[in-house]
Amino acid sequence: MTLQRAALWAIVIAATILLLVAGRSLLLPFVLGIVLWYMIDSLADTFSHPRLGGLRLPQPLALLVAILLIGGLFWVVGRTIGLNVQAVVAAVPSYEIRLTNLIEQIAPMIGIEQAPTLSELVARISLADTLGSVAAAAASVVSVAGLILIYTLFLFVEQAHFKSKLAAIFHGDGQEARVLAILDRIDREIRVYIRIKTTLATVTSALAYLVMASVGVDFAGFWAVMVFFFYYIPTVGSILAIIAPALLTLIQFDNLTPFLIVLLVFGSIQVVTANLIEPAIMGRSLNLSPLVVIVSLIVWGTIWGVVGMFLCVPIMVVALIVLAQFETTRPVAVLLSADGRIPESTT
Repeated sequence: MTLQRAALWAIVIAATILLLVAGRSLLLPFVLGIVLWYMIDSLADTFSHPRLGGLRLPQPLALLVAILLIGGLFWVVGRTIGLNVQAVVAAVPSYEIRLTNLIEQIAPMIGIEQAPTLSELVARISLADTLGSVAAAAASVVSVAGLILIYTLFLFVEQAHFKSKLAAIFHGDGQEARVLAILDRIDREIRVYIRIKTTLATVTSALAYLVMASVGVDFAGFWAVMVFFFYYIPTVGSILAIIAPALLTLIQFDNLTPFLIVLLVFGSIQVVTANLIEPAIMGRSLNLSPLVVIVSLIVWGTIWGVVGMFLCVPIMVVALIVLAQFETTRPVAVLLSADGRIPESTT
């Protein structure tokens, strides 16, 4: 019976992964719509039910303010990225020359007599083709933006009737309270995660901008925005946030001082924030195993690309809470947890 159950679970998991991969183009806009709805709803809830006092806005006004703020944030970020991408494209030839000179200087130091050319290092990938691929990816995001907004709109419409539908499904058999308790816990955990991550990402990106601007790094605003988004990607994001600006600094300047300043100062800020401050603030609210986080990062990144990397932690938090509610899946929840302590089932 145990072997049959294991085989059944293996089939279910394989079928689910296949569905997620095959239906990526259909599922991703809906998932992003859920994320956008959740961001707006959480912000509106903060305005309508302030935690630390302050002005309490009526729910419709709070929702309008949240929509305007989120929309304004996306506009600023999109404009910053768009303007800087154009500037980066214009600066590519000069960066290629500097990078070629840097390679020629470093090659003899590591025992390479004939320095490889830049085209050899990048496997002769055409820059025009690369930029074309980036432009195509950006165009695909823009093409589904309308669909994401439609999903978000209908999620708000559905939200008004969700509890009544839930009551109708369970017909007063007591399961409604259990489901609502599970959803409330998921909502609480995700909001804590987003609140802490967003606060620390904002602080880190602001400090990154100050460090890069102080040494004159090109496109400091653009890289600060990238650092903000990198912070949401577990482990790998912190590494990218350090390496990418540092490498640009190394290519841009003729001496190592700016590179060392960016690498050491901002690297120290990033390491302290991600490895000391965040765990201290987050505490046991998520309680996910670090190994599980890394594996989920790889799995969801493979299935859904960059979007999967951003969402891997919230997805695993939801999985942990749900799996902890059933006796047959509680051992799996224990394995996913950091210390073996999992949420009690709401029976």
